Amino acid sequence: MTYPTAVGRTALPGVRLRLARLAHDLERGRSCLLLLPTRLVNGPGSPSEDLLDEVLHELDDYVLLPPAGTCDAAPPTADAWLPSQRAASDTARWSGLAPVLDYDDGLGDLFGSAPPTAPELGAPPLQGGPGRQAGGPSEAEALTGLLERLAKEVNLQSGTADGDDGPGGDDEGDVLTRLVRCQNGEPETRPVVVRGWRESAPSATGHLLRRMVAVTKEAGLPPGRGPRALVVATTDDLPPGLPGQLVREDVAVHWWWGVTGRLDTATVVALSRPPLDSPLARRQLYEAVAQATITEICGPFLDIASALAPRWADGRPETLPDALREVIEAGPAPEAFLLSDQPLARGPGAHPDETLLPAWNAAAVESWDGRLRRHPAHFLDNEHAMASQVWLAQNHVLLPLLDASRERFADVVRANARIPLQRLAEQYGPRRDLDEGGVPPSTLIETMEVGAMWGAFRDGAIALTQRDRRHLRTLRDARNRLAHRTPLDGEGLQTLIKELCR
Repeated sequence: MTYPTAVGRTALPGVRLRLARLAHDLERGRSCLLLLPTRLVNGPGSPSEDLLDEVLHELDDYVLLPPAGTCDAAPPTADAWLPSQRAASDTARWSGLAPVLDYDDGLGDLFGSAPPTAPELGAPPLQGGPGRQAGGPSEAEALTGLLERLAKEVNLQSGTADGDDGPGGDDEGDVLTRLVRCQNGEPETRPVVVRGWRESAPSATGHLLRRMVAVTKEAGLPPGRGPRALVVATTDDLPPGLPGQLVREDVAVHWWWGVTGRLDTATVVALSRPPLDSPLARRQLYEAVAQATITEICGPFLDIASALAPRWADGRPETLPDALREVIEAGPAPEAFLLSDQPLARGPGAHPDETLLPAWNAAAVESWDGRLRRHPAHFLDNEHAMASQVWLAQNHVLLPLLDASRERFADVVRANARIPLQRLAEQYGPRRDLDEGGVPPSTLIETMEVGAMWGAFRDGAIALTQRDRRHLRTLRDARNRLAHRTPLDGEGLQTLIKELCR
């Protein structure tokens, strides 16, 4: 999911709520892992840095770790790391990192399922190991560079604290232990923010996250008094399965999943629509149906909603497919196989499961208002699915107005009855149970359906003028179509709105 440029992201209520929850966990002293879909980081016009700025804006203070190569103590590497060139993980190789001796031992992200083996002497450099490209750093080197950058940012000099090993000791233990005691014996409590997509090895980032928790426990520090980390990454930037392996009491995992809801999309659509210069009530209602339709079609895909809102200016259901196609063809769209008709009926859950990760990373599937939603490109070749979304929007806006109009028309029925009201209510009113007792005829007529009212007119039980007949018939036809999950076409929509606003 990407974001429109015309609407401030922090103004959207769903985004504000998610960032507030993240800031709350950090304020409680917990380390946090924020997982973004890959499209937000590597896609065209990716807003990952802008989103990170919004995250940091919620924090009182923090330590932002610069990427490799931007400080004096750069890690030993022959080439700059390019995330898009990451090689496939070779989990049977030894990463070169020592195990994390914590309550959660961390072996899942350091070794594969096969027994770990050290590289043979004289063996050529690995070309496909985890987190490595040809000529790039190993995982151990990447972790060393990450810790050097951390020490530089918090002004820790090697060997200055009592009991430290000095330059010849364990770099990881040295830096993180000094982070607990810092320079004046007080721990560093500012969140250390790491951009996972700018790190050279997935295991290095995961290792730091786990060790940050471990050294805090080893020091016996209470929650909120020890070092903490905020890692912002994609699932490709971390060891496979790491989010599910973390102890949730120590690390809060926040997925960028189900962040926006109907209110967010409706806000984007309303701000992106052309201004309505007509004071007529029917034009206002027609615009409300058009905005609800765009909201329902686009769901959580706010970039599509922002582009479709001005493109579909006439709001006619017949022109919607062409407008949507033009919008989608003008920008990047997920691969066709990610838009396939795999069943999405089950609930979306708190985060995407393993089967949905590829589609989520490609911005093809999202959670929205408790439902799994595909990218709107799915509707281009699925006429029935698009009609269903249009029906949902029309039903959402028009059904309450239809009911209100039916209740008002009950006064016309009572005033023009040709038979006693009691008999009219018994023959055409809603069915009642025998134990309900006596119900006034006027009450039963108020709950009479428009189909029953039309039947009473056809049978001669009520007399209607030509205008009233046209009004009732329009209400009946529209109510029947919506009741059978069939959306109104442009002409039917305009006719109904005209009658509702008369």
